[in-house]
Amino acid sequence: MTHKTKIEPWKVQNSKVALSTSWIQVVEDECLVDTQKLKYTYTRRVDEGPVIIAEENDGSLWLVQQYRHPIKKIIWQFPVEGKLKEESWDDAAKRGLAEELQLQAMEWKNLGEFYPDPGGLEQKYQIYIAMGLSKSVISKSQHLEDEIEELIVEKFTRVQIEEMISSGEICDNWTLSALFLYDRFNNRS
Repeated sequence: MTHKTKIEPWKVQNSKVALSTSWIQVVEDECLVDTQKLKYTYTRRVDEGPVIIAEENDGSLWLVQQYRHPIKKIIWQFPVEGKLKEESWDDAAKRGLAEELQLQAMEWKNLGEFYPDPGGLEQKYQIYIAMGLSKSVISKSQHLEDEIEELIVEKFTRVQIEEMISSGEICDNWTLSALFLYDRFNNRS
């Protein structure tokens, strides 16, 4: 397949934060696209982080259930931990496993990264598999004072997870993208 033209990145002439909270920033860029000026607004999450697939020896996977206000639904998903500014991705994944599931892992695999909404959100996630699980002695930290989390934690077989996707109980891009990479890693797809 040949392309007649080459796509070039837009030239950002000015960038400003139009709104900022403890969770997000709304960014407005003034761009030059070819010879046309364009204003483009997108969201920057303050806390990108790792998605954690905690896999038991029998192949079952741990999920968390919680209320997600923007979609007004209670859903199941893989734990996602906000990465602290000076924290490595690996350390954030280990802390997240301990805080969200009260587990620790003997082995970790980084499956790669993805961008959940590259047209409107400047945020990336790293997908990790945690294996060789055991109970953790670390409890939830107070790294985000205004965080309110009510979680139910449970493990499911891969067949049960497929049923939960079909029923809409799992519907988020974090979990669906992570499952795709997980299946690819395990040569299932």
